[in-house]
This record gives sequence, structure tokens and C-alpha cells, in this order.
Amino acid sequence: MRPSVYYLTPDSGIPSWGIGLLYKHVEILREGGVQAFVLHHSSGFSIQWLESHVPIAYLDDPSLEIGPDDVLVVPEVLADEGSMIGGGCRRVVFVQGSYLILKPFDEAISYRDLGYDAAVAVLPHVKEVLERHFDIEATVVPPFIAPYFFLDELPGKRARQRRILMFPKAGYREAGFLDYEIVRKLLQRACLRNPPWEFMEVTGRPHREVASLMQDSEFLVSVNCLEAFNTTVPEAMAAGCLPICYEGFGGQDFLAENVNAFVFQNNHVYGLADTVEKLLEGFGRDTLRLAEMRAKAYQTAVRYRERDTKRELRAFFRDFDSDRSNR
Repeated sequence: MRPSVYYLTPDSGIPSWGIGLLYKHVEILREGGVQAFVLHHSSGFSIQWLESHVPIAYLDDPSLEIGPDDVLVVPEVLADEGSMIGGGCRRVVFVQGSYLILKPFDEAISYRDLGYDAAVAVLPHVKEVLERHFDIEATVVPPFIAPYFFLDELPGKRARQRRILMFPKAGYREAGFLDYEIVRKLLQRACLRNPPWEFMEVTGRPHREVASLMQDSEFLVSVNCLEAFNTTVPEAMAAGCLPICYEGFGGQDFLAENVNAFVFQNNHVYGLADTVEKLLEGFGRDTLRLAEMRAKAYQTAVRYRERDTKRELRAFFRDFDSDRSNR
């Protein structure tokens, strides 16, 4: 029997490209002939906001058997649990964000001591963190932006609604971050003072609908400060919706202040709000600069195409299997 690859995935229905990417990895592997599955905890669970038809296995299914030649891919947020699943199977930790790695643990950990044989990182800075602090060699498999976000024409030439989008991030308020509430209130008032601008919170919408909204809106405001890729920002870049955001942790890999986005230090709520209000008040007088920034942002987004993810993901598993065969 051919070895199988299982991607352990949280049972969460909240739209998140981090979860969506787990599903997409399984799609890519299956297209290449690998017997791959999404692995959820509870029977019958699957995400509904993303179009996907990958097969799903369930941990509570008594017939599930993960053999010693199979591979279990575990997101960093489930790494403690993943180390106890599957008996003697081979394990890969898939790290999309470095900030929450140690949250489940009482002390600093070694991924190798937890039973992981290899690591996949989404960005170069995450690879550096893993190799420096968590005792495991990592391979960069870049994330990608869903193709329906990309505009066919130059983003600076599209007629758009005078609209600002924000996406509330589950867990930030509970963690004590008040940025979203502060900025939301300030921007709602700024829009009222500068008609016909409108402010829109986006929650729970299908992924393609989010893409259409971005392609029809002027600005995205993001105050997420714990992300690595923070996919909403490069998605907006692909859609020609100019980002106004924090540097986050992963911004060093793709953000350039006043080049492809307006970028602020984390938690700099009032500086960000000041910039947005000035953009609204002076909109129409700075058309050329904004068009140039949108074009640069689009060029940044083009670096994150699915073909590159496919190439690097398949190469990783070829090398991983080769290492096993040579032992």
C-alpha cells in the first residue's frame, strides 16, 4: 500500500486562509499523485467558505490507521497534539506563524524532541526562527494567493467604490488587543465626515465574495500584528485594494512602506487613523501616487502564485521520501 499524507486541521469554520492553505496543500499533492487527506477531529466536519473537494479523514473514526510509512503534517498551533498522533508515523510541522509556537508549552521546545522529522515554513523569516530557536531544519514552501483575487488589468485603472474594508480577527480582542475597536470607531467617524466614503466590516463571507469586494474597494485597513503572511494584505494587493496595515511579524518579507502599502509599527493606532483620514480628505489630488503604489502592490502579490507553491511543495515531499529511502 502506498504511504498516505494526512494534514491535521483545526475544526474551525471561521474563514482563515491558514486553514484554507492546509486544504490546498492536500489538493496539490493529490494532483501530483500523492494519496493525501485533510485530517479533522470530529466526523462530518469540513469548512464551508472555501470551494474544495478533497477527501477528509477523521481522528474519531475507529477505522483510521496511520501507518509507520505515512506522513502526518501538523500546523504549529497543534504541534503538541500532533506529537502524540499516529504512533510511529513520520511527522512534519508546518509553520505559518512563529508567534504562537510556544503557546501550548510550558517551556521552550525542540521540534525534534517532540518527534518531528522536518519542518515547512511559509516565509524566509519563519525558516530562520525555526532553525535558530526550535532545533529543526526547515524548507520554505511559500503560500499563495487564490487566483480569483488577481485583476486582469492594471489595478490603478479600475473604477472603485470609495470604500474601506476591515476584517475582524477572531481572538485578538480576547487576547487584550484593542486596536481593532479603536481604529474601527475612528474610521467610521472619518467616513461620516467625508462622504461618500463608506466603512465596511467583512465577516463570514465566501472567499470569492471577499475577492469581489476587494476588487471593488479603494483601501484595506488591517491591524493584525501577530501574523506571518497575514494573507488578507497580499490578497488586497492582488485585487488592487491598497493596504494600510501594521508591519506585523512577516511584513519584513513583502511590505515596503510608501511603496506597495502604508505601513505602521504594531499598535500605532492613531498614526494609522491619521493617515486614513488624510487620504479621505485629499482623495483625488494624489491619484498618480496611489496608482503607482497599487501597481507596486500588484507586482508584490504576483510573487505568491500557486505554481510556485506547487513546485516547492512537491519538491519537499520528493526529498523527504528520498531521505527515508536512503536510510
